[in-house]
Amino acid sequence: MTISAFAAARPRALTSRSAGRPQNGFALWALLVLFALAPLPLASARPFLWALWASYTGLVAVVFLVWQLRSGNPLRVSPLDFKSPTFLVLLTLAALILQLLPIAPFPIVSAEGATLVSAQVSVAPGQTLLMLTRQLTYALVAFLVLQVAASDRRRPFLLHGLIAIALAYAAYGLVALRMGDTILGLPKWAYSGSITGSFVNRNSFATFLGFGAILTLSHLCALVRRQAQRHPDDGLITGLLSSLVLYSAGYLFLLLIVIGTQSRMGLFATLAGSGVVILITLLSVRRLGLVLLVAPVALATLVGLFWLIGGGLLERIEWQGFGSDSRILLYQQVMDLIALRPWTGFGGGTFEVAFPLVHQLPLTPDVTWKLAHNSYLALWAELGLVAGSFLILAFGYAAVRLIVGLLRGTGSWAPQVAALAAIVQIAIHSTVDFSLEIPANTLMFIAIVTTGLANCVGVRSDGRLR
Repeated sequence: MTISAFAAARPRALTSRSAGRPQNGFALWALLVLFALAPLPLASARPFLWALWASYTGLVAVVFLVWQLRSGNPLRVSPLDFKSPTFLVLLTLAALILQLLPIAPFPIVSAEGATLVSAQVSVAPGQTLLMLTRQLTYALVAFLVLQVAASDRRRPFLLHGLIAIALAYAAYGLVALRMGDTILGLPKWAYSGSITGSFVNRNSFATFLGFGAILTLSHLCALVRRQAQRHPDDGLITGLLSSLVLYSAGYLFLLLIVIGTQSRMGLFATLAGSGVVILITLLSVRRLGLVLLVAPVALATLVGLFWLIGGGLLERIEWQGFGSDSRILLYQQVMDLIALRPWTGFGGGTFEVAFPLVHQLPLTPDVTWKLAHNSYLALWAELGLVAGSFLILAFGYAAVRLIVGLLRGTGSWAPQVAALAAIVQIAIHSTVDFSLEIPANTLMFIAIVTTGLANCVGVRSDGRLR
């Protein structure tokens, strides 16, 4: 879709064939408010904000469902269209509930052999309840996004809204760095000299910006793909050049700010996701000349961005490489924690409470490890090897479903490519960090992936998405 075509579609977004579903328009605007505000207060990585957004999302869902029932229309997309991930998410929620129930005494054995007993599986029921609240919130957001994204008029509005949100926070991050290096006007207590925006952690902010960059690049490549598939006699798509310039500028700006975060894996994961988008585009258009043009231009652009703002990141790579001895020691001890309760885990959200059971030298005792810095190990430590794998399998299924959708040519191309690339990005970054344990990131990720999945449910006889 070109910029001009998108602008022309906006006034009709709530009319035409979408006019019979005003509840979906309500859900669209309510979701955009959530996605826009969640990153602002420290990326919503605080218990009070978890409860706030849970209440907000629950209220929106109730209004939507009542409106939906009164309309008499079927849902645009049913969660049952995705039985496997829906079932896996429900199993995860059930596992969290079971961890809260006082079923029987559960022993807690430390690495030194000391034994304690808890009434529930969870060693910190309050933290597990908060994790259950967050997961319910994410499930409701996914459900609402499915309804919005199935509309071929509301979907681009939602995606361009996400791009605008990412660009706005990127711009704020740059301004905050230049105007005193603060977080929301307060002195930083970590990561001085790095762009963190309204986030505390630079790696998490890099993930958030990376989602926006991948989404922007997907729209850029969708235009290139559409033009490449046109007959030469048809000329250029209306507004092609202006759209290419705008999308390119947006992508490069977001990539520039990712470099400015000085997050090594944040940049690598963003480039990996971008590589997925470019690879799928090149396979789709099958133009050798385009490949020979894109490769040197992409390399020159990356070098230029590093020259502009990448000095700090290059210094970190030179001094520390891409590894960390303390991180390796941490992972070894997290695996020791998993071995203490491989099947039940210690309770959702309880890593900070449970990790002292195994924390020992040579891992420095001067640091309190609140998070595992690896989302896979965190899930297995908190939920056990079985229940902790459910969400991982759900996103693995999503990736396969997206690939099948792209091979079949079902639905809109750009959302599916963006969703697949975002899964690759977060799958890589989650091996060394906790980006998906930050609500603002998880909400953006769910929005992108669910929008892609909403385009994989097939096409009706009238040509519209089911």
